[in-house]
Amino acid sequence: MRVRKDSSGFTIIEILVVLVIIGILLTLVISTYSGVQAKNRNKDRQSGISLLQGQLEMYYAQYSKYPTLAEMNSANWRASNMKSLPSSGIQDPQWSVKTTNCTSGDVAVLSASPTAGCYSYQPVGPDGSACDNEKVVCGQYTATAMLEGGGKYVKRSLN
Repeated sequence: MRVRKDSSGFTIIEILVVLVIIGILLTLVISTYSGVQAKNRNKDRQSGISLLQGQLEMYYAQYSKYPTLAEMNSANWRASNMKSLPSSGIQDPQWSVKTTNCTSGDVAVLSASPTAGCYSYQPVGPDGSACDNEKVVCGQYTATAMLEGGGKYVKRSLN
């Protein structure tokens, strides 16, 4: 009996080369997809901070002061004074209940300082000092979102 040497099929080397090429292509697709996702979340952050700024400026136009951080973090206060600002309007796209810097119970709140996974709101008096709207009126603010890939998106009061 004779063994044929011209039998068809793939060698182990050919199969390994194909697997390596598939692995490289898969890695490229996954990294591109995750980059697109991060870019979309950053756009959501910018929209969220811009929405927050719009609501704060409308409040200022009516009351000639900005709310304190405590007021902004009160769902009842926001429902009464900023009806167009949904609860999700103060929530970073990557917020979770495990994000301790901006969580109260199981609800997102604004952080006092810029933190990844949180929106921050820092109201101050006209001279930059701490404000409480009783002794010192909140005349300015800074709202910030930390962007994926580094950097911040910052909006400041318009006056």
